Amino acid sequence: MKRELIIQLEANVLTSKKGERIQYYALNRWDENDEFDEWAKPLEALSSEAERILGVTNAQLECCRSTDAALEDFRSFLKK
Repeated sequence: MKRELIIQLEANVLTSKKGERIQYYALNRWDENDEFDEWAKPLEALSSEAERILGVTNAQLECCRSTDAALEDFRSFLKK
């Protein structure tokens, strides 16, 4: 079966300043069961404006794994 991924990444900053990825999402458009979706806890807290725009709070991200751990699994998913 063909694997064509739709990828979405969210960052913890709203400007061109380098930030951390806080959401890793990918979906195979030909197989909805082939999906990766994980939020990650950034080292730097989200601003209140970022929380409002992204629809996720620092409290929700508190229990998430680190960005490094989430990225490692995301890379593995992409290589499938």
